[in-house]
Amino acid sequence: MKFTTAAVKLSLCFTCLCLAISVHSDENLSPEQAQDLQKKGIILPFNQLLAIARQQHPGKLLDAELEYDDGFYEYEFKILDEQGIIWEIELNAQTGEITEVEEDD
Repeated sequence: MKFTTAAVKLSLCFTCLCLAISVHSDENLSPEQAQDLQKKGIILPFNQLLAIARQQHPGKLLDAELEYDDGFYEYEFKILDEQGIIWEIELNAQTGEITEVEEDD
């Protein structure tokens, strides 16, 4: 009886640990993974998201990263404007909603 209770408690602890690790996942995705997500209709096309970012701050794209963070996909664009300012613009890759805009340090 004690063994069964201990095994159940240990199993619950392990399950909670696995859930905590998967929920906190913050990983950069490869271009191949991004393309696969786009083909499956999970995220919007890259060019569409970049156009949304450039509406906020027109300029030259310096960098783009796709991350899975807090349960959703997010693109981070770094754009150099005509005044030489680098802007970091974050968008929800599934909806196109801008989630953050700030000058890059």
